Amino acid sequence: MQIRTRLTIQFMLIVASIMLVAMLIIYFQFKNHLQNEFFGNLRSKAKLTAMVAVTRLEREGLEEVTSNTANASFTTFTENISIFDDKNRLVYTFNPSPATASPQTLNEIMKMGECRFEHNRFNAIGIRHQSASGKNYVVVSEAIFKPDALQKLTRILVVVFCAFCALVAIGGWIFAGQALAPVSRIMNQVDALLPSDMSRRLETSKNQDELARLVVTFNRLLDRLQAAFNAQKLFLSNISHELKNPLTVIISQIEITLQKDRPETEYRQILKSVLDDTRELNLVSDKLMQLAKITATGQQVNFEKIRIDEAVWQAKAALLKSHPDYKINFEIVNLPKDEELLFVQANEQLLRTALTNLMDNGCKFSPDHRVKVRLSFLPEGKPAIEIQDQGPGIPEDEVQLVFEPFYRSPKTDKVKGSGVGLSLVDSIVKLHHIELKVSNRLPTGTVFRLEFPLAAPVG
Repeated sequence: MQIRTRLTIQFMLIVASIMLVAMLIIYFQFKNHLQNEFFGNLRSKAKLTAMVAVTRLEREGLEEVTSNTANASFTTFTENISIFDDKNRLVYTFNPSPATASPQTLNEIMKMGECRFEHNRFNAIGIRHQSASGKNYVVVSEAIFKPDALQKLTRILVVVFCAFCALVAIGGWIFAGQALAPVSRIMNQVDALLPSDMSRRLETSKNQDELARLVVTFNRLLDRLQAAFNAQKLFLSNISHELKNPLTVIISQIEITLQKDRPETEYRQILKSVLDDTRELNLVSDKLMQLAKITATGQQVNFEKIRIDEAVWQAKAALLKSHPDYKINFEIVNLPKDEELLFVQANEQLLRTALTNLMDNGCKFSPDHRVKVRLSFLPEGKPAIEIQDQGPGIPEDEVQLVFEPFYRSPKTDKVKGSGVGLSLVDSIVKLHHIELKVSNRLPTGTVFRLEFPLAAPVG
């Protein structure tokens, strides 16, 4: 069932239920009013007849008085008035019926003063009447209740209810169509989106309703999808370039070497060049694998408490082992008295990788291959690491771009690199909830500052 049909049915049922309750209230209120009016007329007739008949009985000393219609058939009249004395004897009747009220009913009327009851095909009311002499009588006034007006009202209410339901159904169908029109428009716009053109967005409305929020949310999703597609395209383009160049150089060197015999020293030089290119290719491959593991969905990373100063020392030692010409000055300031503040929650291997890449970048872009590493502690006890180089610096408009995979600044084109290191660092610090700040130092140099969160207390 379509939403429009379901909304129309639900709307019609709700309104029809309310209308039905209102009509039932009107019906029973009107019925009650007619019954009260009917019994009110019977009461007035009973009192008037009692005053006349009882006065005549007592004045003339009669034991019984009957009207001129005493011989009428019971089925030919529609009302009757009877008067009984305190001994339940019938002393007056307007239209005598084959059966009179039972003694129990008469006693109850005498006791209560007034009582409504049904007698044969009549609706009756009995009242206690006291004559001028102080004698009590029971007056029973009965008639056939003919609710002609109630039947007319019933017919009117049924017709109005049916017509009202039809109008509500038509109005509900139109209303549901208008309410769902923006949804249909959104669906048509979504159907028009193509993977080949991710720049299109849904039209936003000025209304601050749920559908407007849905459109904004969907557009944000499209922004993320477009960014992911663009990153994928850029990744494929760059990785093909980064892998193809070293492979092409290696193949070219090998082909040239095999063209003729060469001296041993030349062979050694060529093999050393091939080895350097192969190591660079292997380094790029390792970084890409690490980046893929971190960004993979559902990848589980184990964290443990490690000493931050030891992690820096280990990263420094590993970098100097592979690059003996690098110079790394490491210092610790305001060392805390509490040794627990030296611990952070981290994955040791990933953290060392991030620190190694930052130191490697600093040494690589510094003319003297020197960086300064400074470990300090904030007033609240959180550790912070600053890595400062003497390179050309990073322009403000490129600070966020350097963390994109394979991005290379025009200032650093002459320096050999893959453009993956800082992207890997960015993924690692986000995984550890480490705050990374980048600033330039005059006249030259860049500072990368890592602010660590406090480690959870030892259980």
